Amino acid sequence: MKTFARLIRRYVLATAAVVLVAAALCLGAVAYIGLHYGNVEQDRTGIETLAGALAQTAGGLQLDPARTPEEWLQGYAWAMVLDDNGEVLWQYDLPAELNKCYTASEIASFSRWYLEDWPVLCWTEEYGLLVAAAPKGTLWKYNICSSQAMMADLAAGILPALAVLLAAVLGCCLLFGWRGARQLQAIAAGLEAVAAGRTVCLPTDGFAGELADAVNRTSEQLRRRNEIIARRDDARTAWVAGVSHDVRTPLAMILGWAEQLEHDTALPDTARRRAAGIRAQSEKLRTLIEDLNLTSKLQYGAQPLRCRPVQAGPLLRSIAAEFCDSPLADHCTVTPELTPDADKAEINVDAALLTRALENLLNNAARHNPGPVQVAITATRRGRMLEIAVADDGAGYPPAVLNALQTGANTPHILGLYVVEQIARAHGGTAQFVQNDPHGARATVTVPLCGQ
Repeated sequence: MKTFARLIRRYVLATAAVVLVAAALCLGAVAYIGLHYGNVEQDRTGIETLAGALAQTAGGLQLDPARTPEEWLQGYAWAMVLDDNGEVLWQYDLPAELNKCYTASEIASFSRWYLEDWPVLCWTEEYGLLVAAAPKGTLWKYNICSSQAMMADLAAGILPALAVLLAAVLGCCLLFGWRGARQLQAIAAGLEAVAAGRTVCLPTDGFAGELADAVNRTSEQLRRRNEIIARRDDARTAWVAGVSHDVRTPLAMILGWAEQLEHDTALPDTARRRAAGIRAQSEKLRTLIEDLNLTSKLQYGAQPLRCRPVQAGPLLRSIAAEFCDSPLADHCTVTPELTPDADKAEINVDAALLTRALENLLNNAARHNPGPVQVAITATRRGRMLEIAVADDGAGYPPAVLNALQTGANTPHILGLYVVEQIARAHGGTAQFVQNDPHGARATVTVPLCGQ
C-alpha cells in the first residue's frame, strides 16, 4: 500500500504542478500580449481624441493647431468625415477611389467590417461621421454578437466549469494511478517471490506488460538453474556418501593389518617401520575422507548443529589433553593459555564440531612441521565473541595455501582448514589464517558467547 500511496501522491502532485504551470504560462502570455501589443496601440491616437481634435471653422473642418496633422493622424493611413448624406466633408490622404459619396448600407457595412480591405474606425460627432483607417494588415476587426442570457450564463458558469474540469483531470490521474499501482504491486510481489526462490507467472497485459514478462522469464531461468544446481548437488552428495561408505571397510582392514605388522616383533625393523608408515598414511586418508564428508554436510545444511552452553576452559583443556595422548603429539608440545574471563566463559556451540575444528588445527601443526614444534591454544573474550587461537612456531602456511584460503578455493590440501572455516561460520563466527610472528602459523576461530 505504501507503493500505491506514493504513486497516487506523485500523480496528484504532478497534475497540480501541470495545472499551475499552465496557468502561469497563460498569465504570462496575456501579460506579454498586453505589454507588447498595448504599446503598439498606444502609438496610435485614439479615435475619440482624433474626433475631438476636429473643429468647425469658417474655412471648414480643421484639426487643432496645437499639433500638426501628421502628429494627430500618427498610426493612421488616412481619415475622412462624412455628412448625413454620405458626402465627404473633410479628408486626409484619402485614396482617390474612396473619395465618393457613400450610401447608408455602405456606411453600415464598413463600420462593422472593412472598407475595401482597410480596417476603419468610426466615431460620430455633431459635424458628421469620422472615419479613420489603419494601415492594411494591422488590425483584426470583426463584430461578434451573442445572446445576453448566454453570456450571463457563461460568466456565471465559468468557475464551476473550471472546477469540474480540474476534478476530471484529477479523477483521471487517480484512476490511471490506481490501475498502474495495481500492476506495479503485482510485479513487486512477483519480485519478492522470485527473491524467495519461488516461481511466478504474472499477467503480461497493461502498460507494465514488458516488465512482467521480464520477471516471468527471469523466474523461469532461475527455476531451471536451481533444478540443475539441485541435481548436481544431489549427485555430489550421493557420490561423497558412497565413497565414504565404500572406502571405510577396506581402510579399516588396512589400518588393522598395518598396526599388527607394526607391532609384530618377528618382523625386521625395516618392515615394521614401513607398516607404521602405511598406518600413518591410512589415518591421514581416513581423516581426509571424514573431512570431505563433513564439509559436504556443512555446505548443504545436512549436518545438524546441537548447540549447548559449554564452559570454554574445560573444553579446550580436554581437547589439548586428548591430542597430547595421540601419536601425533610425539614431537609437539601443546600449551593452553586462557585468560581468567575466557576460562570461565560459557560458549553456545556444538562441542563435537568445535572439537573437530580444533583437532584439525592441532593435527595440521603436527603433520606439517617435521621437527619439534611448540603449539599454544589461547582464548580471549572479544565483546560478544570468544576468540580461540591455535598458533605454532613451525614453518608457517605455504603461500599457495594462504592464497587458496583467501580466495575461497577448496582443494584437498586445505580441506581440513576449510572444514574449520565452515564450522566457525555455522556457529555464526569466523575463521582467520595468518602467519605467526616471528614464524609459524596462526589460526583464529571466533564463536558466540551464551546469551549473545
